[in-house]
Amino acid sequence: MTPKVFFGAVLVFAIAVYALRASERWEGFRQVVTLKRLLIATIVFRIAYAALLTTLQYFSWAAGGLGALFLKESLDASLPIPFVHSLPWIFGSRFGYFIFYSILHFWINVVLSIFIAWLFYRFLILLKRHKERFFDVEETELGFLLALVVGWPTVTVFVPLIFLFVVIASLTRLIVFKEAYTTLGWPFILAATATLLFGDFLLIATGLSVLSV
Repeated sequence: MTPKVFFGAVLVFAIAVYALRASERWEGFRQVVTLKRLLIATIVFRIAYAALLTTLQYFSWAAGGLGALFLKESLDASLPIPFVHSLPWIFGSRFGYFIFYSILHFWINVVLSIFIAWLFYRFLILLKRHKERFFDVEETELGFLLALVVGWPTVTVFVPLIFLFVVIASLTRLIVFKEAYTTLGWPFILAATATLLFGDFLLIATGLSVLSV
């Protein structure tokens, strides 16, 4: 299963959980499919996918040719990378170059995706303490999940899109329903959907594609 298919499926389930959160008819579904379980599944998938790519890369190089040489190379200690100097027993070993390559190409994205999503979640909790009217039930958890789904670096366009959809939703609610406030649930969902569909294009258009690792 490719990441986009998996993350698209998680988004669909998240929408269903959010839309049916007050429905007694779908209580059985809501007991089985929860935002917490979707969050755990997303973290596990990101880690497992990075591990799979690392394994495939190893066997690809081990098959012979020029790649086999990279499996026997340590990383040059003169490189201006602080954590390489701090861990000479890892990067100075015979697998040093392969470990560094795997971290750079497969694992940094996982770490950044989880860390940025967690920071966003902490921000939402802080915001809820001061502006609780912006949140409905489990919307902080929904924001955490969707930030993790879009991942790094497309989370950098996900957050601005939230503000855009908040404005659109607020104006729609004010004009149509004469209500002054809107919560963040549907703006989260709309922003995540737009990011999954157009995230790569938006990164290029905004010049943020340089953040890709």
